Amino acid sequence: MTSSGRKLGGRFFLLFTRKTDRESSRLGITVSRKVGNSVVRNRVKRQLREFFRRQRPLLRANCDWVVIARAQAGEASVEMLRLDLGRLFAEFVRQNASDTDKKIR
Repeated sequence: MTSSGRKLGGRFFLLFTRKTDRESSRLGITVSRKVGNSVVRNRVKRQLREFFRRQRPLLRANCDWVVIARAQAGEASVEMLRLDLGRLFAEFVRQNASDTDKKIR
């Protein structure tokens, strides 16, 4: 973990976050050919965009998010992808809360 950002890894995804000076958040998605053919890659990207669209109210306004799909993401069900993303997102929120507590004390 660097001072400028965070990296969290799950079964199907790697999640990188970094604070920025922008007022809005941005999402970057990388799904390589290792994940599968174009149909599979596009399905994974649609799931990622939909997940972050639903989480938008909980996202910090000044963060960049980058998600890299691992090769196993192409074989996973939609529910498994959502669970993995949810776990990563919850871990990020939990770590941010504990960092805020440390700064206040």
